[in-house]
Amino acid sequence: MILIRSLTRSLLLPFICAVAISTAVPALRAEIPPDQIKAAGAIPLTTELLDKMDKVVKALTTDAAAKAELNAMPNDPNQTAEGSGAAISSKCPKATEHFKSAGITPEEFMKAITAMMAVGMAEVMGGDLAKSTDKTVAANAAFAAANKNRLDAVVGGFMTLAEPGPSSSPPPTP
Repeated sequence: MILIRSLTRSLLLPFICAVAISTAVPALRAEIPPDQIKAAGAIPLTTELLDKMDKVVKALTTDAAAKAELNAMPNDPNQTAEGSGAAISSKCPKATEHFKSAGITPEEFMKAITAMMAVGMAEVMGGDLAKSTDKTVAANAAFAAANKNRLDAVVGGFMTLAEPGPSSSPPPTP
């Protein structure tokens, strides 16, 4: 999934850097960039939203044709969550059906994934978004802390969508 890889790279690189910084220098706490705070509050995270996202990830994981559509999306590292969602809606009819079936739009899904990743990165960077003056950001940080395992499962499942599926041919023999 080039689209997912692109979004993942744009969000994962700062995450990896933050992990490296916080591991190497625990006393160093990076200031959370404003765009990350904005992403963390892009959509209110709720149990209902998480349930819908989980349903989409599970459906996409088992539908090779829908995954192929997503993998065929062009790579645009500057794509926003809204833009990624709109691209999925317009270019991936099989995948879009899974979103519709779960009761969530691709745009909402992408905003939520972005919010979850932003909250997670802020935590790794030592930021406390629960104390944010933005009520949605603070609520999302509290929700993420209370539902960490479920968020990790959904984000992890989303990330694995970009991985190639098992090969239909047997592994080569030495």
